[in-house]
Amino acid sequence: MSTGSHGNRPTRNQQREAARAKAKELREQQHKNDKRRKLFIQGGVAVAVIAIAALFISTIATSAPKEGPRPANMASDGIVLSGANMAAVLSEAGSPGADPVANLPMPGSSTVAIEVYQDYLCPACQAFDAANAEQLQTLVEAGAATLELHPIGMLANQSAGTKYSIRSTAAAACVANYSPDTFWKVNQAFYANQPQEGTPGLNDDEITALIDAQKPQNQSKIAKCIKDKTFVPWATQATDYALTGPMAQAAKDSGAAGVGTPTILVNGKVYTGSIVDPKEFLAFVTQVAGESASTTPATPAAG
Repeated sequence: MSTGSHGNRPTRNQQREAARAKAKELREQQHKNDKRRKLFIQGGVAVAVIAIAALFISTIATSAPKEGPRPANMASDGIVLSGANMAAVLSEAGSPGADPVANLPMPGSSTVAIEVYQDYLCPACQAFDAANAEQLQTLVEAGAATLELHPIGMLANQSAGTKYSIRSTAAAACVANYSPDTFWKVNQAFYANQPQEGTPGLNDDEITALIDAQKPQNQSKIAKCIKDKTFVPWATQATDYALTGPMAQAAKDSGAAGVGTPTILVNGKVYTGSIVDPKEFLAFVTQVAGESASTTPATPAAG
């Protein structure tokens, strides 16, 4: 009888010790998982958004080009709409890879500056738009407000690998560059045709068709811009900058748990009320407008 292999087998004691060690390891891992799950539940949606953002940033940092051309009319990484017909405020493109230049509200101005950081895959962004688009347009066309839209790709990893958030952001930049006065209509079309999270979303041809339906200027240039992915590097940079720059600081200053979409600022103050209650949002805009007006420097009396 051959016994040559028995000398390498662990003894029963060794087997028991190995089993205990493995069980301990599994318990510790389960404890860590339970603790992590509890933290996510306690932190709510804001913590989940931070986790998504962190995962997204770590992915794009290694996979995306570091620099690319900037779109015209988005000097702040957002497009400013002002006056009748939601016309765009024009600006130069700037150097590839350059940091955006923020639009600062004028102290004492009766026109409030409303900024919206949004993701075209984000259901909450769509909900805010559905509730507030009409009154936002009314405020802008009446001259009571400017609207600065910042499309970003925060949910790039939530579209079955197609990075729909980044592609739609880049396509919106093509519109800003070649047909800026059509941006508002295109923005609304993206929300009207919003895909569900976890699905591939619209492909580039479908995005092009969606934009073409809004009758923009320079349709062929926009189509080529989308096909060539001209502004995909910029969309990546703009998203990274939004999640680590002024929007993140504004959210922190407001006491928010983290950065998410939509993030809405009125004269730099973060709106933390209901995103689906237009009356509550309008009340906030009115309040901030009153506070800003009260800071107007007094005119010295004539001597």
